[in-house]
Amino acid sequence: MLKAALASLLLIAATAPAVAAVDRATAVSTLAGLYNSADVCNLSISRAKVDAYRDANAPSGDAMFNVDVFQATHALYAKQKDWTKDQTDAYCKTAAETAKTLGMNLP
Repeated sequence: MLKAALASLLLIAATAPAVAAVDRATAVSTLAGLYNSADVCNLSISRAKVDAYRDANAPSGDAMFNVDVFQATHALYAKQKDWTKDQTDAYCKTAAETAKTLGMNLP
């Protein structure tokens, strides 16, 4: 479970610039990870840049996009309930690298 989440974040970090359009599933996963890591990892990310990423990647007319992001974020919180401190630390390290790669860190 942790390996899959980390692999997804690494793949996203390696392939998705901050505002280049990505597929819907990647956008939902990335946004859920960003929202979650801002809370769980106390990651300082730019709200404006996250909003720009969301706006660039939300399919036009997709009324369920934000709902799906919320549900994916909630599912990530649920998965993390059983994680050890080491698993959470590894996730946070990867999340910080992803935010940096996407250019979403606060200066």
